[in-house]
Amino acid sequence: MLNFQNAALIFMAALITGVVFIVDLKTNNTIAAACLYAVVILYSWLLPGRFASIYAAVICTFLTIVAALERSELAATTGNLSGMNVVISLVVIWTCVALAFIAKSSFASLEAINERLSQSSSALLEKVKELDEKQEELTISKVQLEKLNADLVVKNRELERFTSIASHDLQEPLRTIGNMTHLIAKKYSANFDNQGKRILDYVTSATSRMTNLIKGLLDFSRIGTKRETQPVDCHALVNNIVLDLDSSLKSVNGIIKVSELPIVSGNSIELRMLFQNLISNGLKFKKKDTSPVIELSAEDRSSHVEFCVRDNGIGIDEADYEKIFFIFQRLNPTEAYEGTGLGLAYCRKIVELHGGKIWIDSTKDIGSAFHFTLSKIK
Repeated sequence: MLNFQNAALIFMAALITGVVFIVDLKTNNTIAAACLYAVVILYSWLLPGRFASIYAAVICTFLTIVAALERSELAATTGNLSGMNVVISLVVIWTCVALAFIAKSSFASLEAINERLSQSSSALLEKVKELDEKQEELTISKVQLEKLNADLVVKNRELERFTSIASHDLQEPLRTIGNMTHLIAKKYSANFDNQGKRILDYVTSATSRMTNLIKGLLDFSRIGTKRETQPVDCHALVNNIVLDLDSSLKSVNGIIKVSELPIVSGNSIELRMLFQNLISNGLKFKKKDTSPVIELSAEDRSSHVEFCVRDNGIGIDEADYEKIFFIFQRLNPTEAYEGTGLGLAYCRKIVELHGGKIWIDSTKDIGSAFHFTLSKIK
């Protein structure tokens, strides 16, 4: 089909060229009839091949000269216009060739631009389709997330209610056991032998420890409820904690070094619990015959403040770095270090509620450094 079209175009070009040649032969030599070849040159733009216009121009030039010789125009006198008409005709022919080349080049550039635009359009359509699919997935995910959030709110309320009720119900019999053991110790301890007294002490100690665990669990569940954030001056907050811990510091001959701490956005009660737990840990988990030294510092990061609470205590193994931040996880026996195993779980929950993270760097028998991040004042 394409070859037939090309053959038809070439035939039409040859027909037009023949007509113009005949007209040129029959026309008075004072008229530049050969200028009609411009039609052939312009038409050659449609012909196949990059140099079709040049081939057509060469043929038209040859026919113009042949027609002029046929009419003996080149031998005419200088006074008539016949020679000038030949020159004009040739100028017109080759000017049309230049115009045809410019038009072809422009058309080729336009085709290339159009091709690129088509490709870009196709790529853009693909991107739009992908974005539509992603948007649809995001919409579905958003609906699922909203449903999960609603379920989570309900579950949290149920958990808080259960924790409160369970803690209250568990504390009641423990109080009874504690009162009864106290009464037995008061009235009948004289009748017990040494083993009986030790058993009574075990029961009293276990009851007291269980009461503290339940109270700690209840306090842990309440962290983050009915909370308000505000600017908190951490330096002033830590100084107040140091004053409150004065007796504990004196009992172990401890030292607390506080660098300049910034003002952050947070809940003052929770942040007080955070700093106090970390400082108390440094005082509690000290090495024997070594005075505890605790250093507090802060570094300004791009979007947050990174705090560090460093001590020279007993340290922990790297394998236990994550374990210590979960509730009731103790690395040391109760007899050696008292506590409920909830302190660092408190710290982790408080930091996460403030949109930060907490981690530890520690070396066994050298000390630990607790790092955590808090938001800057916006």
